[in-house]
Amino acid sequence: MHVEDDGRSDAELLAAAAGGDGVAVGVLVRRYIRAATLLAVQLMGDQDDADDVVQEAFTVVLRKARRFDAQRPFPPWFFSIVRRLAANKRSRDLRRARLMRVFGRGVVAEQASPPGDEALLARLDAVAATHALKDLSPMQRACFDLVVMRDLSIEEVAVMHGISESTVRQHVFRARAALRTILEDNGSRADHEAR
Repeated sequence: MHVEDDGRSDAELLAAAAGGDGVAVGVLVRRYIRAATLLAVQLMGDQDDADDVVQEAFTVVLRKARRFDAQRPFPPWFFSIVRRLAANKRSRDLRRARLMRVFGRGVVAEQASPPGDEALLARLDAVAATHALKDLSPMQRACFDLVVMRDLSIEEVAVMHGISESTVRQHVFRARAALRTILEDNGSRADHEAR
């Protein structure tokens, strides 16, 4: 069944969902699932883990729906739940990996690649991008990926990461400048070596 966004506010949908309205739940999920999944993938570095985090986040929202303060905006609360769940899962995974190493089973958790690398590597020269991405801070990489590669608005990214819009703009600007400089330097080097 396809659920249309019926125009109710987030608070109205949450109140209806708390009362057992399945349509309201569907509308709320449709409204936020894309942004939540993009954020979780950045935080987790793995699509399956991200899907688990998002599913758990919606479960938490529904469980706490009756206690939600309707005077406050829903997105910051929801995305803080996603961030907290992702941090908790990463922490558990790291603890588990350390225990495996300590007890000598030889199993080492695979280190997830930094958030957003896959999208950038697909669009930029692979060698240059690998070096360029290492020079970006994690937040520059995250903001650049969401705004430039995934086409989310500055406002959405700010709410998702719990930072100001001007901070998102600054991260994207610095990431663009750094990538441009690195890629230009690599291009100049390649031209020089070809001569």
